[in-house]
Amino acid sequence: MKKTIILLFSILLTLFSIQSTAFAVSTQSPWDKRSGIDDGIDSLVGGITSDVNGLAPTVSIIISTIFVIMFLIGVIRLGYSLVTKTGMVLKGSTGILIGIPIFIVTIRLFFILAFTTSSLGVALLVTDAMNALVKIGFLASVVMVLIGLVMTLFNKFLNHPAYVRWSKVLYIGAVTVSILTGIMPAVIRSI
Repeated sequence: MKKTIILLFSILLTLFSIQSTAFAVSTQSPWDKRSGIDDGIDSLVGGITSDVNGLAPTVSIIISTIFVIMFLIGVIRLGYSLVTKTGMVLKGSTGILIGIPIFIVTIRLFFILAFTTSSLGVALLVTDAMNALVKIGFLASVVMVLIGLVMTLFNKFLNHPAYVRWSKVLYIGAVTVSILTGIMPAVIRSI
């Protein structure tokens, strides 16, 4: 699998080197009185930006194709592992099948956030994410308490000691999650 990734990466680099054009640098000398250093830098950055913008659709198609190929390899390996009952192949193929969609979504979100947010937007995004995690933590603790109560009810009906253990673990987990959810935002803000 590593050899396949290295091969695909080298093919990708080869395509970039073939398709890329030379950076658009000003033909005037930087020591020319008509051209300042800022003009040379602006033309260099403008050339790089236009090259990157010109290659963006091609890069997007190539990366998407690579991920689709890797996903199909994962599906084929999953079928092979189910037929031959090979645990290591099953583990690797499920890792690929779970990891590829998560990786694609992460890359797409990164580029969307990288090109559309400002410094104020990033601060607001981090604050909103922290508030969402706090609410999720409190809701998870409430759900854990409710499930613990259901386990206690099962113990009343069936008189099985496993339900008592599970309910105690859920109560302890709910208290721990509640305390950590209440304390950690203040600790993180003070850092």
